[in-house]
Amino acid sequence: MVTTAELAATVMARADRLGSISEDAGRLVRRPLTGPARDAEDLVASWLTEAGATVTRDAVGNVFGRLEHAGDGGPALVIGSHVDTVRDAGKYDGPLGVLLGIAAMAYLAAREDEGDPGLPFALEVVAFAGEEGVRFAAPFLGSRFATGTLPDEWLARADDEGITLAGAICDAGGNSDAPPRARYRGADVLAYIEPHIEQGPIVDLAGAALGVVEAIVGPERLRLAFTGQANHAGTTPMPARRDALAGAAEAILVAERVARDVPGLVATVGEIAVAPGAANVIPGAATITMDIRHADDSVRVSAVGSILEAARQAAASRDLDLVVTPEMEVAATPCHGAVTAAIQAAARRTGMGPLRVMTSGAGHDAMVMSSVAPIGMLFVRSPGGISHHPSESALGGDVLAALRVLIATVDEVATKVRAGSFLARSEVVA
Repeated sequence: MVTTAELAATVMARADRLGSISEDAGRLVRRPLTGPARDAEDLVASWLTEAGATVTRDAVGNVFGRLEHAGDGGPALVIGSHVDTVRDAGKYDGPLGVLLGIAAMAYLAAREDEGDPGLPFALEVVAFAGEEGVRFAAPFLGSRFATGTLPDEWLARADDEGITLAGAICDAGGNSDAPPRARYRGADVLAYIEPHIEQGPIVDLAGAALGVVEAIVGPERLRLAFTGQANHAGTTPMPARRDALAGAAEAILVAERVARDVPGLVATVGEIAVAPGAANVIPGAATITMDIRHADDSVRVSAVGSILEAARQAAASRDLDLVVTPEMEVAATPCHGAVTAAIQAAARRTGMGPLRVMTSGAGHDAMVMSSVAPIGMLFVRSPGGISHHPSESALGGDVLAALRVLIATVDEVATKVRAGSFLARSEVVA
């Protein structure tokens, strides 16, 4: 029988293979509903077939591999992540979780072939498309599609080339006019587990290989447009200026100060647009984006209120107009205690636990899947805390540890299911 060490080595090799499939030469870019995305999905489908799964796909590129339990069509324990990337990406963010799921499936299927009684539920691995939202400004595209929560109006969203999501689906052979039956509903999923590199430094700084997530932070994104008066940089006295960029700069520093003062809060200004954009002209307009996150929604809402009040005061003191446009607000998502407990029990059983309990500062498909299933997340160390960058990496020993914990987690859930103690009926997502 294949060993976990051999399977972990296969995971690393497959990550290299997927990392070579890109839209651009010299950097990794793989957006949904593109040729390279299809090539990656074909590879994932072939690996799922090799692991013994029955493979299906949907119109946006999601790939599903299922090992049925005695052909009963009952609810599945689902393991998954995504295979799309940001621009100039690393090769582990997303694909590592999918590849760990395939490796776990291959191990469990081989064990059953050798006489093990098997699992008391179906096992499914999903490779979601379009989690990053790089194309069509549609984050969690695949998981939203699979859960039936994709807003209809998103079909009209266009990419940089003017191709709409609906058009891309049709170009790929799908039918955007036919509402899909949601692949995942409450009765379909026993639980959802997402292995993922941490994308941050917490596990690495602790000198650990793995961590377990208790909650995924709720992000809020705002666009602040300051408008003043462009004027000559040399002839306009300081008291007479209506400098839009100065107002925006003060708002940026306020956001930083608030985030430093509130434990667990992060605030980022990642975009600044200034007009007219000349060295000798006072900026008449400045637009910034703010991304603010916390694991407690009430803390985030309070912090956003403080930041916006200070931004309005900064604008008023300079006689600027300020327009605030909300762009996104997603509630924080707790992981389910029963799934987290299963991961911790598995970590102890494999000699890796107890694992550090932590929050995820990045969004994940698990947030969407929480609408149909209890969720859990297993974090794998990101050396140096680097992610969304070509130097993103994973250690072979950490991947092996994650695979062993993932397999043991499936076994732990199976034991609880057989005993009728995994989830109380009131905890199952309807």
